[in-house]
Amino acid sequence: MHPEITPDLVLDTQGKTCPGPLLEVRRAAAGLAPGAVLLLLADCPGTEPDLRAWAQQTGRELLEVVRHADGGRAFYLRNGDPWPATAVLDMRGRACPAPLVEAERRLHGLAAGSTLKLLSDCTGLPDDLATWARSTGRTLLGLLPGPAGCDVAFIRG
Repeated sequence: MHPEITPDLVLDTQGKTCPGPLLEVRRAAAGLAPGAVLLLLADCPGTEPDLRAWAQQTGRELLEVVRHADGGRAFYLRNGDPWPATAVLDMRGRACPAPLVEAERRLHGLAAGSTLKLLSDCTGLPDDLATWARSTGRTLLGLLPGPAGCDVAFIRG
């Protein structure tokens, strides 16, 4: 289990072979709200590439894969975005304050009321984001754990 990501649903498919885990994820995801997190436990070696392809094709997000000593894996999947984004800004690898400077620039180019999805691995982002949103009049819709340890912020301009 990942300490920072709380799943809304846990699906244990250990002992099942491919494409069984993917089929169960598809059924379960259809009943989840946008933005909900599903934790899939699986030990079939083909599950990871299947999930990656399916997530990319369906707008889901594979947040993290945790490998267990017994060969099993825990897959954290977000069931789409909780707020539809007009634009996406990937600032992973850029130190603060660059993510917020670029977010402000991008929001100026979007129509009023648009939503920007900002991905950042800057450790200061959560604290800086709240202050920046208040001082600029932007609305921070939410800050969620993202893929590979980054944060995902949804900001309305």
